[in-house]
This record gives sequence, structure tokens and C-alpha cells, in this order.
Amino acid sequence: MRPLLLSLVIGLALGACAEAGKSAIQGHTDGGDNTHPDASGQHIDAFVDHIDAPPGMMTKTLTETNSNTLEAASSIACGNANQTQQNSYYRVFDPATFGITTDFHITQVTFQVEDCESAAGNGEVVTVQVGTYNGTPSGTTISTNNLAMLAQATNVQVPEVDETAAGTTGATVNAPITATITAGQKLYAEVDTIAGSTGSFFYIGSNTGTETSPGYFSAAGCTPPGTTPTSMASVKAGAASILLTVTGTY
Repeated sequence: MRPLLLSLVIGLALGACAEAGKSAIQGHTDGGDNTHPDASGQHIDAFVDHIDAPPGMMTKTLTETNSNTLEAASSIACGNANQTQQNSYYRVFDPATFGITTDFHITQVTFQVEDCESAAGNGEVVTVQVGTYNGTPSGTTISTNNLAMLAQATNVQVPEVDETAAGTTGATVNAPITATITAGQKLYAEVDTIAGSTGSFFYIGSNTGTETSPGYFSAAGCTPPGTTPTSMASVKAGAASILLTVTGTY
């Protein structure tokens, strides 16, 4: 059984408060000293399914987090004590900064999960998108007008993960998806959740470590961030770093 969620204090200037039954940006209590995936500080590729590159090509996992250790109670979502609402999580990558100067062929998006609960006890289904980002992120926000989707996986199964249950270790989801990013273009990856029924919750995996570029978050039911993807650091003190990577070949 999930305990009552704790609303995050976003700032007095925002005047945000969580009323019963209304949605607000919130995290949740840890529920104990449960360990999470990669708690030993494994290499960034440790939680990504290995994919062999075709002959003459190389495989690369793009990551913007300096630590891949999932931390309990570090994520946020728009929701209330009964369920989380629709939430979207993004990262924008520039392959050139990873030394990739040719076309980049996306094969997989990987993300960690801090908490995923459903009324039926069988997890949740999310949508994963990839495409190009035409522009330069401001650092605080990205523009949805600059997102050009190339591929979408609409039935990505996320297992049941109740962070408050004894022995829970979180989860890793590897979502196969195929798209080609032309040399010189930036790419984005997006994980979209739906508004859950009563008793349904989803919190993407994250930590409070440093990152080379921000992860972004949007939720139409809560302001901030509203429908504009806004850096997690701007929404939550402590700069929650979304654990979301893209693997491909070049």
C-alpha cells in the first residue's frame, strides 16, 4: 500500500499547495532503506542491454548523467495522494559532443523506474518517442515546436515497482525503437505517461548527481511546469537528474 505522498515545496513565490484531490508536483517517501538498481555505482552501460553493431560500425550509449545510481525518493511527478497524472520526461542529445560525426542510428531508449504502481498490480504502459530537436535548448526549457518525432513505441510495458515494499530494487526498461538522426542534428528522447486511475502511480528513475545537460519535465495538470518542458532542476530543488539514455550505432 502506498503511503500518502508528500508535496514538494516549489517556492513561496509560486504559491503552490496540494489540496485534497488536486494535483501538484510531488515526490514520495522512501518507505525504508531499500536499495535501487546500480546501487554499487556501476558503469553507465551496465543497465543497458548490449546491442551488437553491424560490421564496420560502432555502438554508443548517449548519457548526460555523471552517475547512474538510482536514488530513492529523488523523482517527481504531477499528481495527488490517489494517482499521478499525465507526465512527460525528456532529454536532448547532441551526437557531435559524443564524437559522432556521421548518421546515428537509434536502436534503443533505456530509462530507470523509481516507482510504478497500478490498481491491478501489473505495472503501467508508457509511450517512448525519439526524433530530432531543431534548435538549442535554453538550459531551462525546450520548445515543443522544435521536436520532430521520427519514431514512437506506444506500448512499452513497465513492471510493477512499489518503492515502499520491502526488498524493492526499482526497475530498468529497455525500449527498442528505430530511427536515424542525420549527421549534425540533435536528437531527443521522450517518455510519456498517462493519467492513472485511482491507485496508479509512475515516477521515472532519477538521482541528485550532476549532469552534463539537463533533463526536462512537463505536466499539463500542474503549473509549474505546465506544457512547456522545463528542467527538473527548475522544478525541484536538488536538480533531480533523469536516468534516461539512448543507444545507437554509427
